[in-house]
Amino acid sequence: MIYWNFYKRYILIIKKILILFYKSLHNRIVFCGLIVGLYYYLFSWLKTLILFSISGMTFPLLTATAAYLALQELWQKKNKLTHFNPGTMQRRLGHSLILFGVGLFPLSLHKGWSQALVWLVILVGIILSTWGITFFKYYKRTIVLILLSIYPGIYLLPTYLWRALTPERTMDYIQAWSANLTLQMIGYPSNLDGTLVKLPTGSIEVGWGCNGFDLIVLMLMTSLLIGIAYRLKSLHIIKICFLGCVLAFTFNTARIALLAIAVAYWDGSSFDFWHNGWGGQIFSAAMFTAYYYLLMHMRLLNFPHTSKLP
Repeated sequence: MIYWNFYKRYILIIKKILILFYKSLHNRIVFCGLIVGLYYYLFSWLKTLILFSISGMTFPLLTATAAYLALQELWQKKNKLTHFNPGTMQRRLGHSLILFGVGLFPLSLHKGWSQALVWLVILVGIILSTWGITFFKYYKRTIVLILLSIYPGIYLLPTYLWRALTPERTMDYIQAWSANLTLQMIGYPSNLDGTLVKLPTGSIEVGWGCNGFDLIVLMLMTSLLIGIAYRLKSLHIIKICFLGCVLAFTFNTARIALLAIAVAYWDGSSFDFWHNGWGGQIFSAAMFTAYYYLLMHMRLLNFPHTSKLP
């Protein structure tokens, strides 16, 4: 009996939603776009999010956080949004984008990023046809959050851009030079040969997986989300982003130096510990702890007293 009552309530809610969406042409077009979005989030978005999480990546957590903050801000501003009325041309343009995306979506099913791109076009169409260009003028924070949440792999974009715009292995050379300098400063007879950091009894090569670029992007995105969540001014967001990037580079340099010492003077199990698993987690925990206290000490962010999204 309980399940039957739940089922009847569920059907009633679905009927109300369908009646709402079929009241006008605009609602019907938006409904078509939302079906595509629902399909994308239920399958491709969640699948990618889960696979990245299983592989040990931290970025999915940032993606989910960005999605939550975007939805939270939209919900809290729902009363103001009802006063946004798009012009006729804006509504037509929005409808065209939605229908274009809906028609293109079946061709994008083989790739998650292509589905995300099509859904972004549909979402822009929904916003434009429902609230008009005014939304893009007054909700810049929400737009940034939507872009950060649209695809779990969007954080890989800086990697592609860096590799496309810089000479090959530039970051590897920078990180190797920094680690070599650090070892020399603390008294070790280290020297540099390209991306090889050499000590008398062993050497370590800096490759893409350990050059710290992913860590820098992680701290950059984390800082950006913190700045948006706490509604900091643009200058303060830039400051904490810069601080996060410097801290990530510093901690990764220290880790590379430690790995070089482990290779040259300790046993193989020490290198494995600091290179994988717990060693990486220890450095990450130390980095985020230092980041928190630096923000507090420099008064760039006052966590207990700063109000979050209203």
